[in-house]
Amino acid sequence: MKVLQLVLGALLFSSTNAYSTSLCEGQISVIIETQTGEWAEEMSWGLYNNYNELIGSFQGVENSNYTSYVDSFCVDSGCYFIKAEDSYGDGWNDGEILIHEQTLLQGEYETTLFSLEDDSSLGYVELSNYTNEECEYSILGCTNPDAINYNSFATIDDNSCLSVHEFSTSDNLLREYHFYKPLDLPAQAPLVFVLHGYSGSAVDMIDYTGFNDLADQFGFAVCYPQGTVDAEGNTFFNVGYQVNSNETVDDVLYIKELASFLQIDHNLSITNTFCTGMSNGGDMSYKLACKASETFSAFGSVAGTMINGQELDCNPSSLTSILEIHGTQDNVTEYEGEVVDNYWGPYLGIDAVISFWNDYNDTYEVDSYFLPNINTNDESEVYVEKYGSVTGTHVWLYKVIGGGHSWPGSWNSNMDIDASLEIWNFFQYCMDNPDLSTAENQIQKSAKKLYSVDVLGRKLHQETTGVVIDVFDDGSCNKRVVLK
Repeated sequence: MKVLQLVLGALLFSSTNAYSTSLCEGQISVIIETQTGEWAEEMSWGLYNNYNELIGSFQGVENSNYTSYVDSFCVDSGCYFIKAEDSYGDGWNDGEILIHEQTLLQGEYETTLFSLEDDSSLGYVELSNYTNEECEYSILGCTNPDAINYNSFATIDDNSCLSVHEFSTSDNLLREYHFYKPLDLPAQAPLVFVLHGYSGSAVDMIDYTGFNDLADQFGFAVCYPQGTVDAEGNTFFNVGYQVNSNETVDDVLYIKELASFLQIDHNLSITNTFCTGMSNGGDMSYKLACKASETFSAFGSVAGTMINGQELDCNPSSLTSILEIHGTQDNVTEYEGEVVDNYWGPYLGIDAVISFWNDYNDTYEVDSYFLPNINTNDESEVYVEKYGSVTGTHVWLYKVIGGGHSWPGSWNSNMDIDASLEIWNFFQYCMDNPDLSTAENQIQKSAKKLYSVDVLGRKLHQETTGVVIDVFDDGSCNKRVVLK
């Protein structure tokens, strides 16, 4: 493990009396000073013992650049190390940690300075050996040198290795994808497709969505298809953007055939196969909802929409459940939509998208509410609208008020929700509720909400604070107070 210090270039300073006062009775004191730099929300570290048990951790938050923190730990005699991470993979950008360790019980401290360098996403620092035996560390990671995420420090393979797979479509186009299947996954488990955004990659989606961890936790397989490169030099899925008007690649065919291949080759569920994506990947999810509903049971989109008149040529072969997560301040896929024939082409606003799928599925409003605003630093909050039908289809909207073009729960985004978890919960709900629950059925279909007004009778075009009166198509009204 000493090689870690050599590889990472941790700087060891002489003993200091700055922390000579013992903080731990009968244990060893470890004090970690954290200084964030640019992009503080990307910076994190964890303190582990040699059994890979987490002792303590730090996670930077947005708008806390160049801020200092101090964490103190009392540890027993043993072996310890720090796992340092940067979520974007470009180092800590002036961030660093100072590790102050007692050399002996009740003794003086030695200080180690460490920082992740440029183009680094992962590093390790060994603390002093507090035993008379050589430390043997249990570091989880990919131990396959041929994998794209090979971890040279790992001592135990954690089934996280990422390898590029190739698949040939029936139109003789060789395509790439990544695939993750948890160990001991039972037969006929669900399959989730996760699609990257314009100019993004499958590896990007693996890194920031955390779907592999969810797959381990909830028991499903994940496929990350890789888009092709357009004439602009950007990776993409062909949904019909104006800029891609001359592109002919058939991504519907590719993804449908890849899904069928994985279902058969890995004995996965045909009825419980789902699709989600970010931005261009969200747009592709809607295209698949229109063109491949026989392959996918439900769809989840983050910052996506229906492009270039797609709603005029949308003929699903079956009723289709839809979840959209979208920021009202999205400056790429604007919440209100776009009517001009610009770079992307015209596209529907999100309320119009939800209205389209509600009309198609013959759904009606079941519930609407604000989620707890648990993180006020992100300057956004989430309002949920849920629609259901007696046929078992569901349309949900997570409106991230104040949110931008991002994946909630990842860096530089709304942190009240984890978009990946919410998407999986939606897919799980669709599996568990083939028709409406008893509580939902108590709302009669005839009582469909037409619009909402304030106390002065003015129609509301978006959710607001204060007294709100909902008007239903059976003539009834419902008054509620929205606090925030």
